Amino acid sequence: MDSKKISYRKAEEKDISVLTNYRIEFLNEIFPNKTELESEKLRNCLNEYFSKALSDKTLIAWFAEYKNQVIGTSCLVIWKAPPSYSGIGKSGKRGYILNMFTLKEFRKKGVASILLEKLKEEAKGMELEFVHLHATKDGIGVYKNIGFEEPFFPELTLKI
Repeated sequence: MDSKKISYRKAEEKDISVLTNYRIEFLNEIFPNKTELESEKLRNCLNEYFSKALSDKTLIAWFAEYKNQVIGTSCLVIWKAPPSYSGIGKSGKRGYILNMFTLKEFRKKGVASILLEKLKEEAKGMELEFVHLHATKDGIGVYKNIGFEEPFFPELTLKI
């Protein structure tokens, strides 16, 4: 594979099914053994989410393509909170990166790093206070290489 032949583009509303399919593929890799019924219910929810989020610009997504096939995805969800001391003078806008996914045969070729840089530039352009993410073991090195740091306070989750 010639990495110079990989192109990158921002996702559009016509790409909702692609975003949905790759999100499900990503989740199935992390959480295997889901039923077809579960996947179908998730597909419907994701189609609705991506449609609304792309339309109201609370989600920005980028694709990597090789020979007219999407080989990698990345998403940035925009959200707002009260500013912190580090965000004085900023809008309180923050970002959450998710769906960083590259097809297995294209991994370890820099695709995720370039997609991450695209999201980082988007975040800078929107003057986000910061961006955060959850990392898999395979992805943590990519994120640290671009400048992500361990959080000062660990994040905890409460299922509702």
